[in-house]
Amino acid sequence: MDDAEAEQQHVMGVLEPHFAPIISIFDDAMALYNSDVSPRARAEHDGRAAASAVYRHAWMGLQREFGEATGFHFGELRGLHYVNLRDLVVFRPKKVDANGRHVNSQTPQQKDFDRQRPLPGIPPAAIRVIIGYEPDVAFSKVERVIVRRPKGRWVSQIVTGGDVCSWIDITPVELPFTPGRRHTQ
Repeated sequence: MDDAEAEQQHVMGVLEPHFAPIISIFDDAMALYNSDVSPRARAEHDGRAAASAVYRHAWMGLQREFGEATGFHFGELRGLHYVNLRDLVVFRPKKVDANGRHVNSQTPQQKDFDRQRPLPGIPPAAIRVIIGYEPDVAFSKVERVIVRRPKGRWVSQIVTGGDVCSWIDITPVELPFTPGRRHTQ
């Protein structure tokens, strides 16, 4: 097992007891957005506005679900909201694309988070990940929930089977590369 696989196993092991509530939080956030925002208003929202609304519902859902739970600490660093789970994993909820990539302003702080660099208030040893929801094309439901280690190390998908939640490794063979940016020898 290489370092990336060991890291993935560790992170997913820390998160696994919380998979079911995390999936429910994203599903509920999407449902709340679609039920509480009028069809006319939704039609006028661009992708950023819709993602912002769902994000806010998800962030509040995380606080309701885990705010009093042992080991969960919510933090904010100059607009970067995160959840610290037992100083082992720090995660941010985000909308992601089919590759599990999040899109947001690439501030120096965001880059430092993604690159696992030290940030005030975030334990240096904690692995930073994105827990993302991938919406369907109509932005009406969550297609899947993904845990991604930024900067191309690995991607996992949380899966449900009846009452059981687990995860699978969906790391593409050429994860660091995207079409059009393929490195050649």
